[in-house]
Amino acid sequence: MPKQFLDFFGTGRTLLQQTFDRFARIIPLEHILISTFVDYVNTVKEQLPDLPEENILAEPVQLSTAPAAAWAACHIAGLDADANVVATPVDHLIMGEDRFIEQIRLGLEFVATHSQFLAIGVKPTAPNTAYGYIQMGQPVNGGDHFMVKSFSEKPAPDYARLFVESGEFLWNTGLFLWHNETMLKLVGAHSELQLSKDDGGVRDRLLAQELEIVKKHYPSSLHRSLDMVVLDRCENVVVKEGGFGWADLGCWPDIYQTAHKDADGNAVLHGSQALLQGCHNTTVSLPDNTAAFIQGLDGYIVSLRGNMLLVCPNNDPALARRIAGEVLVKLGEDYT
Repeated sequence: MPKQFLDFFGTGRTLLQQTFDRFARIIPLEHILISTFVDYVNTVKEQLPDLPEENILAEPVQLSTAPAAAWAACHIAGLDADANVVATPVDHLIMGEDRFIEQIRLGLEFVATHSQFLAIGVKPTAPNTAYGYIQMGQPVNGGDHFMVKSFSEKPAPDYARLFVESGEFLWNTGLFLWHNETMLKLVGAHSELQLSKDDGGVRDRLLAQELEIVKKHYPSSLHRSLDMVVLDRCENVVVKEGGFGWADLGCWPDIYQTAHKDADGNAVLHGSQALLQGCHNTTVSLPDNTAAFIQGLDGYIVSLRGNMLLVCPNNDPALARRIAGEVLVKLGEDYT
């Protein structure tokens, strides 16, 4: 099950639902669009029953976020030529929601009067190599926004340490805001992002017609993230520090940092039943109706899903992903 459909911390709401709830505070329901892979549409409908079905943009190919943003921009252009847009991943933990809402409101006001992309960053607290780093350049807009000077995606540990120590970098949250015309100009400058070569685009068409065009022209080989398309050249992009308490739940170390812990620093995730003896700083994630007795681990992950048990140190953001790749090669798809 993709992480956006899971309730990691026992709140009663999945990451998708929490993100939806957060933005529903400031954006009318009919203006919220969900971009997802076509195989996940039914799950989205189940988890967001109040969302109009026509607000789900079902990608025919499972790609990264740049093609999804390009399609959304074309779709939005047919609804409101003067729209201001905020794009968000759904795997975030936001601790200060009121502050978050305030920053999004201010961001939408900024892009309404500036033909620039606005990236929201957060101050790094450690040299985490699983995050992207945005370097702040010259200040603009009274000094609370900065031109983007450089961008480094998942740097090596030594570089990440230098970035944090310099004080010039923010973690990239993946939150971007823009006036829709700004995104349409970017799409027009990248031929690989244009969804239609001979059908006149997807604007002003019924959703069914739009879906047929997308199926025909969606860039099935373009695995590019919105982050890389917007930040790669560092042109026409400003960044602002969010300061609202943020974590990206993209890896096990991040989940450990944000989870509730016992007196020994162990995080037994919601629904898991585990008896721990002599364990410290260890994360345990088990299916319902499954229990475990664990002794003597310090700083480990213990995770069981289906027929695959993962037990490994929890000190490397990319370790679980590398293990999954090795398992796929050596054991096959039945054990992933």
